[in-house]
Amino acid sequence: MGIEVTSFDGTSETWDRYVDRAPQSSIFHRDAVLRIFEGHTDATLHRLVGYKGEQVIGLFPVFEHHTYGVPMAFSPPPRLGIAYQGPVLLEQGQLKQRKVERRRRRFITGCLAWIEHTLDPAYVHIRTTPGSRDSRPFLWEGFDSTPRYTYVLDLERDLETIKSSFSKSLRRYLEPTDQSFEIQIAGEDGIRYIHDQMVERYDEQGKSYVVPLDMLLEFALELPDEWVKPYVCVQDGDFVGGIFALSDDETVYFQEGGGTPAIDYPVNDVLHWRLIQDAHERGLSGYDLSGANQQRLCRYKSKFNPTLETYYAFSTGSPLIRTAVSGYQRLFG
Repeated sequence: MGIEVTSFDGTSETWDRYVDRAPQSSIFHRDAVLRIFEGHTDATLHRLVGYKGEQVIGLFPVFEHHTYGVPMAFSPPPRLGIAYQGPVLLEQGQLKQRKVERRRRRFITGCLAWIEHTLDPAYVHIRTTPGSRDSRPFLWEGFDSTPRYTYVLDLERDLETIKSSFSKSLRRYLEPTDQSFEIQIAGEDGIRYIHDQMVERYDEQGKSYVVPLDMLLEFALELPDEWVKPYVCVQDGDFVGGIFALSDDETVYFQEGGGTPAIDYPVNDVLHWRLIQDAHERGLSGYDLSGANQQRLCRYKSKFNPTLETYYAFSTGSPLIRTAVSGYQRLFG
């Protein structure tokens, strides 16, 4: 029996139940998040689902985007600061490896055929989650593959073990003797401050920061409170540092922030540590530090002694189109 791929027409609750059954899925696959993405990009969301008979076996959110009339397909959508998305398979049970590989290959091939026949894109760019390690179905369909990297910190250890694994230079600042500041979970004002920090940092590098502030504010408005965590450092009533994180029921994802603090203390270290403590208390399994592709950032993030994880970027299209969308690849360095 083959795999039938079609556009999903069920409820949000049904889609999310399928996401919960997909071990490789992320918060970026959830219905509410997908809809927020669609509202903040000039793209149309297509939620693909694969069936084997009546059994749902895979999900694949795809965003149809047109630039100067040229159709393109992305997963995740460009210019929103999202590292990965792509296809995910539901729990495979006790299937043998041969059947798992066949099911994955047929599902991805079916999705790519749907994209080709329905959207007819001149360019396709897909980034899989770190759990999706098998790149062969895309290679066999003629896609170019580029390995990408992120750091993930294991939170299924006691806090003292986690802390003791950090570098000495990091640990020394986690219990600040300077009590003139405190770490808080902020609201809209904190999100605006964190975003302003990022805009300023990019301006200093001669770059434009394209992640929309309104999207971050909508995260806080539309998603459950425990999913959206804008941490700020406050001194004398003023914000002096901040980081913004998203989380689901398993993983917390560093999303943006971490600009140069406004005081002479490495408050970003303390902000990350507070986030780790809160996530550990919630019983989350991992902290995705979101990106290990830039050498200068790796120098900082590696101090947390995380595990290096690989994910993949797949693309296909003419050289001219690839050049035109090269800014998408540069967004994550």
